[in-house]
Amino acid sequence: MTHSEVLSDDAKLLRTGYTTGSSAVAAAKAALTTLLTEKESQIEEIAITLPNGSKLQIPIEAIFKSDTASITAVVIKDAGDDADVTHGLEICAKVTLNHTGKISIGGGVGVGKVTKPGLQIPVGAYAINPVPLKMIEDNLKPLLSDEMGVDVVIEVPHGEAAAAKTFNPRLGVIGGISIIGTSGIVRPMSEEAFKDTIYTEMKQKKALGVKTLVLVPGLHGEKFATENINLADLNLVKTEQVVHMGNYVGFALQAADKLDFQNIVLIGHTGKLIKLAGGIFNTHSKVADAKAEIVVSELALLGAPLNILQDISLANTTDEMSNYLYNTPYLEVFQILAEKARKRCLQFIFEGIDIEVILYDMSSRLLGDSRRRQEK
Repeated sequence: MTHSEVLSDDAKLLRTGYTTGSSAVAAAKAALTTLLTEKESQIEEIAITLPNGSKLQIPIEAIFKSDTASITAVVIKDAGDDADVTHGLEICAKVTLNHTGKISIGGGVGVGKVTKPGLQIPVGAYAINPVPLKMIEDNLKPLLSDEMGVDVVIEVPHGEAAAAKTFNPRLGVIGGISIIGTSGIVRPMSEEAFKDTIYTEMKQKKALGVKTLVLVPGLHGEKFATENINLADLNLVKTEQVVHMGNYVGFALQAADKLDFQNIVLIGHTGKLIKLAGGIFNTHSKVADAKAEIVVSELALLGAPLNILQDISLANTTDEMSNYLYNTPYLEVFQILAEKARKRCLQFIFEGIDIEVILYDMSSRLLGDSRRRQEK
């Protein structure tokens, strides 16, 4: 299926979509398939394998010869009922066979380049995230013999104009959009629909007898929670405990309180959850983005010197902050922020639930854990 549908709590059917990453994978696979089979007929759609092993059918808009040795395929990005600035963009993949036995993946027109540290991608590289890179390799490799390789170039003809409406320029991604996606699927994220989904899933967890509810912003948080965090002496977090809350932390806490959960653990990347320490309960960057201010104020209270405060205030991301502070005594700031975030959450729901907050960075380093606090 090209799309599936999500049923919200009030019975609204909402279409899922596919990420820029999935679009690039489909374009690359369609181009390579055409190049290998030398078919003149147009491929109308193609199945790709997602990170979880499931299949997704994606329509192919066009296929044409780029030159005598290359084929380009085009996919129109479809975000379903979560239309964003990338919705409707042409995502193109140009493929050329080589004899290295390797798959080389790069970017071209309309794909941004990373110019600042702190992201998952090194400075100087095209902004194609690790999951889409792996998806392209995993989907193309079965089509190639051992000695055969392929060069893939991803392009987005109108990507630079679209990127001006995103946070890419501020993050130091210049010249186009990022090719992103962790699951390959775009789920509807309209506020009402997503809150309905959160509440529905919480009700299900309650009915199934979940005692400790784990709230995460998204897939990264779930992965970290289920692979790294011991909530008891021996037991890892189980997927059955986890609910994705997106940016709606305040709503999720209120819903959990209403459903009479007694134990809540919030697990998330520092870029999201340190905002709670500043009393920000909708963590979308368009609502409030005071990460640097929150970290700098706490560092000042710790007595950090001015040069550190200045460097942290200019950091591109919280990962850049944690890298900068990692081998210094001031890394303690994240533990303090986890504890302050916990106190803010307790105040937000009038201390009706036992709450803990756990912070990590993209290197999967545990930076703050309110369970370590020393009660005063």
